[in-house]
Amino acid sequence: MFKFNFNLDCEAESGTEDLETESIEPPLEWLPALRHEITKHHLPSSSDADVIEVTIGTTKIKHLAESCALKKLQEKGNSCNVSSVLEKHTDLVPAVYEGGLTIWECTWDLLQHLADLDICLKDKRVLELGCGAALPAIYCALHGAHITVQDYNEEVVNFITIPNVAVNLYNSTTEEAATSVDVHPSQTLASRATFYSGDWAAVNELLLNQQKCESNKGENITDDANDEGQKFDLILTSETIYNPSCNKKLLDLMTAHLKQDGIIKDTLFWCGWRNTAICKPCKGSRSTPGSVYHIKQLGG
Repeated sequence: MFKFNFNLDCEAESGTEDLETESIEPPLEWLPALRHEITKHHLPSSSDADVIEVTIGTTKIKHLAESCALKKLQEKGNSCNVSSVLEKHTDLVPAVYEGGLTIWECTWDLLQHLADLDICLKDKRVLELGCGAALPAIYCALHGAHITVQDYNEEVVNFITIPNVAVNLYNSTTEEAATSVDVHPSQTLASRATFYSGDWAAVNELLLNQQKCESNKGENITDDANDEGQKFDLILTSETIYNPSCNKKLLDLMTAHLKQDGIIKDTLFWCGWRNTAICKPCKGSRSTPGSVYHIKQLGG
């Protein structure tokens, strides 16, 4: 049975309670932004037995089972708290682990929505935020898009996001690399996918700085045209908002990096409460003609 098990400390303690001594929670310390490179260790191997294949429309997508990623985390003796958090059977701990190893329900709705749209994705630039397994982005990549994906935890990116992208794109990139001298498949994969981890505000700043660097390299190109070329045609996110304090960070990131004629697809699941704070500013924040925001709400 599907359930949320958010560790939000919102349930009242049973028994006696001293109402006069209220504890003040320290501010959350969010992780910095990092860019991750594909290495040969991310490429598919015979040891990856726990690969699941699903079909969305006519597109076959593979992904590692959550148990496989968790096993690899434990084998690596990872220094972060992700493994210990998962062993406590909690879905997330704010600012520590943001649920990236779980494929949430709305992922499948977003995938089906993309299949139903049947839009041309070839050579489009696609960004998925809070990607986890990155299945929607992988769907786009299989249809010819260049993808940029972000998840909060670097362990998630290294142990499930990049391996999932690799297991889906490895065959085609192997064929491409075979035609080039001294080109490893990981290098060809890197030309089709870019990976980040960290807090949305930090990732936003990192992307903006990289965009400025690319703009400075441009020759005979106006600043506006060069900046627009670094932005995204399609931005995807699914079940990423549960903490209202993060709404603005997500919205700022999306609006800063969406092309003028770009599209945002945001699929949400309301869990017994309605947080429309992200929907209202998202729908009204961009006045540029052609920009489309799709907010799909599930549940009541």
